Amino acid sequence: MFLMDSFSLFAIFGYLLITAITLATAPRKDVSGNNRIQLALIVAGTLIAYVSGSLWVFLVGWALVGLAFRTGKSGMMLASSTLALGIGTALISFGENGNAHIAGFAALVLAALLRKGIFPFHFWIPMAFEEAPLPAVNLMLNSHLGAFLMIRFAFRLFPQLAVQTLSLIGLLAIFTALYAAFLALVAQRPRRILALLCISQTSFILAGLENRNVEGITGALVHWLVVALATTSLLAVYRALEVRTTEVDRPAGFLGLGFHAPRLAVFFAIGALTLVGLPGTLGFAAEDLLFHGALESHPLLGFGLPLATALNAITSLKLLSTLFLGRRGIHVPPIPDACWMERFALTVPVVILVVGGISPSLFVNLREPSAHWIAALLAGR
Repeated sequence: MFLMDSFSLFAIFGYLLITAITLATAPRKDVSGNNRIQLALIVAGTLIAYVSGSLWVFLVGWALVGLAFRTGKSGMMLASSTLALGIGTALISFGENGNAHIAGFAALVLAALLRKGIFPFHFWIPMAFEEAPLPAVNLMLNSHLGAFLMIRFAFRLFPQLAVQTLSLIGLLAIFTALYAAFLALVAQRPRRILALLCISQTSFILAGLENRNVEGITGALVHWLVVALATTSLLAVYRALEVRTTEVDRPAGFLGLGFHAPRLAVFFAIGALTLVGLPGTLGFAAEDLLFHGALESHPLLGFGLPLATALNAITSLKLLSTLFLGRRGIHVPPIPDACWMERFALTVPVVILVVGGISPSLFVNLREPSAHWIAALLAGR
């Protein structure tokens, strides 16, 4: 019923870390009242899913996270993914022939694609960024339960089917990464830009699993941590700006907020540049492993991933410039810089991402056993 190994332990540790950072930096109104219940459901559901050794237990955790988003179009998509997972779980548990199990596997894949926002199901994530509080959206997205479902259950229960479908999943993932990256280039509202950046970069995780070699899978697992920490920093800083000034919602030009909030600007810059693989950060090590693994097994991925990264780098620098640069200080409305709690909380991911860039072997060695296990599953061993 429950299963704890290095794969789930690392996922739990990383998730608890970003949960602590999110709660420490969130505005009071985002963590009070009904929002507090929403956050509790997301965290509890995610942790249940991480320790599950049974699809039924995993379904309970998955459903709890979906229950936290009961309204809006994003809630409908999460409910659809829960329905798909429930159908797949029932077919796998009670099906008496191979066809039922194949249909159950297909339902699991559909549930994972829906939750990850892989094309053509990418549209609901920008809606979630608009409809729900950012702390809740961050904790839901960075649980990466879609990838966890594929690794823990789909790969383990159906290794041959997984190998046969991984090429299609990988192509959908890299197309999603490129499509979202192009959309982000022309998006105007920062929330939508951040949503598209998250879609593009998280798609790299599924794309990396398609490599089926230890190098590419290790890169995908390290990138999982990079995305979680970097996007948590970006969303925390942006939410901090939203409660300080209304200009960031629909910026008409360069805001120059770095004049009064240089610390927030630095935290945002490090998160954005790490997300797109700046040398000297853990993001560079993760994407280097991803690219080399892709070139070894799937040249199309080896071309698509760098292109998506380059486009996302342009978008990240554009957003950084819009929010923090480009206006003389005398024209910038005075806003407070990061408070002591925000400084402390946001320093944690910066230290991890920079230390990881200086000594990437620490994190690579931690993820390598899980990568060998996943590669063995896909090889039928």
